[in-house]
Amino acid sequence: MGAEGRQPGRVARTPVELPEALPGAFTVGTARATGVTRGRLRSADLAAPFHGIRSRAPVTDVRALVTAYLPKLRAGEHISHATAVALVGGWIPERLRAQVDVAAPRPLGRARGVGVRGHEAAAASLWRFGPVPIAHPAVAWCQSAELMDERELVIAADSLMRRHDPVLSIEQLRGAVAEWSGRRGVRALRLAYERCRERTDSVAETELRLDAEDLGMTTFEVNAVIRDEAGRFVAYGDLVDVGRRVLLEYDGQQHRLDDAQYGRRSGGGASRRGASGRGQAGGRRSVLADSSRVRSSTTRSERAR
Repeated sequence: MGAEGRQPGRVARTPVELPEALPGAFTVGTARATGVTRGRLRSADLAAPFHGIRSRAPVTDVRALVTAYLPKLRAGEHISHATAVALVGGWIPERLRAQVDVAAPRPLGRARGVGVRGHEAAAASLWRFGPVPIAHPAVAWCQSAELMDERELVIAADSLMRRHDPVLSIEQLRGAVAEWSGRRGVRALRLAYERCRERTDSVAETELRLDAEDLGMTTFEVNAVIRDEAGRFVAYGDLVDVGRRVLLEYDGQQHRLDDAQYGRRSGGGASRRGASGRGQAGGRRSVLADSSRVRSSTTRSERAR
């Protein structure tokens, strides 16, 4: 259609500037007290992640969600459970990212509303992540047993004890699980604790290890050092069975060795298996089943010597 046939449209109005005193996220009541009209608060340039809250920026991740909720946080409340895990850089399932976990000490009463998972806490948390009061990461992981299954808890724990910039140690996690005795989810926490490992680099590596363990392959070291026959450092391997000279790696990261390199530099006779993300869980398990056969064959060969 030519310009002559177009229907005249409305000219979009530029929203009135908000008062500089208003922070990135604010309550409707605070904005109204500074003279902002109800119409301005309904403008499309403002996000409304929670009832009575407006945000200048889109709320696209957990950190932004928590920042937006802060004006609603009552004295004594703190961020808890899965949200606290994610806030410090831990992994949580995608289904838990759209709501914020808020714990309130007795007798305050649980937080309620769309976008909020309210919980009861025995006391306020004294731990802080920047300006945000949150449950200690070890406690938050234990709390998450209400929301995650055993495998998800293992992945979350691994991510908190990651090789680079870890938030927790295995000792802290052990202590938290011991203190959780008699509380909801302790059985799942104990099972997850037995399977979690320090020094992981990614969720994909953890999933690869868990799939391997499910197939009975329990002798792999996480991010172990690979050395050549002269004892010189070659690389770190995702999952390394030094005794059987088998390396399992999750392909698709910034990975370290190809098949030829590993066989050549580790002295020959070594087996490397790469599990790609393209095939997801089914592809990983197919590669692992093949690796399990390699290990079984190696074991039989060693016994026959």
